[in-house]
Amino acid sequence: MRTILFGGVFAAICGCACARAGTETPASASARDDGSDIRIVRQDVSSTLPAGQALVVDNPYGDVRLRFGGYENVLELHAVTQQPAAGKTIALQPSVDGDRYRIAPRLPEGTLVAPGQRLDMVILVPLGHAVSVHTERGLIESRGVRADIELRSTAGDIAVRGTQGSVNAETGPGSIEASLGKAPAGSRQRLATRTGNIILAVDDGLDAHLELATSAAFATEYSLQVTHLPGQEPNKQARALVGDDRASIVVESRRGEIRLLRRSGFVSTDPESGQKEETEEEADSDSD
Repeated sequence: MRTILFGGVFAAICGCACARAGTETPASASARDDGSDIRIVRQDVSSTLPAGQALVVDNPYGDVRLRFGGYENVLELHAVTQQPAAGKTIALQPSVDGDRYRIAPRLPEGTLVAPGQRLDMVILVPLGHAVSVHTERGLIESRGVRADIELRSTAGDIAVRGTQGSVNAETGPGSIEASLGKAPAGSRQRLATRTGNIILAVDDGLDAHLELATSAAFATEYSLQVTHLPGQEPNKQARALVGDDRASIVVESRRGEIRLLRRSGFVSTDPESGQKEETEEEADSDSD
């Protein structure tokens, strides 16, 4: 069975035409390479949301990537399924659940994931729509979202850049890499793993106090006040203040290393943004 690389797949779907604003019209196209028993199925959905409606994403079959989707309350979803010939179809199932818009793809009840089967998605999130995402082992990546985000993975990695809102992220053995600008005043943000490493990059205008805890090592460019906790897990805590004390950020892992790094930001030229933002190039360089 041939292996299908998803880097090219996602490069392709970012250029797909979306359904018109105000509609919710899934459209799929599939392609099969000669000699392969796996099809690539693409689905595009566009939906206009009520102002401020929260988004919930639960994808146990692969990765979820969030991007900023503009100012018009229009959500765009681009999904790519790797579909084995012998596997049952994963239904994308976007729906309204109470006051939330929910995307929760599922196989038919009682069906197991076939070898090689997965579903990955890119979601363009409009301004002011809070997002909650869950995966099993899939990556969660959020870049440039202008709303509060809550990211949970059982075992996958999490990456966050350029968020204008509060960030809460948690995984087990996966890693977390986050680059944060000025913290929303009064917010309490949290990054947590069980055993995975955490890298947090901030600038001097963060305006928050940080509470760190791990049984592994701290590595930082800021001054820390460390308290040892013999016999406990985590076995040490540390505190730091970056800028003014107007918000709090908790960074904790039982056994993963925690790195608190200083980054440089720039003042956005966007008149609707009062916060610092990153260019795509600068955001990518944070994890180098």
